[in-house]
Amino acid sequence: MRPERFLDDLPVVAILRGVSPDDVVAVGEALYDAGIRAIEVPLNSPDPFRSIEHLGRGFGDRCLCGAGTVLSA
Repeated sequence: MRPERFLDDLPVVAILRGVSPDDVVAVGEALYDAGIRAIEVPLNSPDPFRSIEHLGRGFGDRCLCGAGTVLSA
């Protein structure tokens, strides 16, 4: 399946800058309910890898979730 499909209906990427891992799933649910299917967690957010992990578990293949503000490999 092509990842771009998440942008077909609503070509918007939500950027969850500064959102804590404890709040990320609730914010993601609100975005999902609003029709947004692509969510980015900037790596300069609090504990970003944990947030991405929570989003991945919470949304599985319903949303495209990943990292942003990646400055090095």
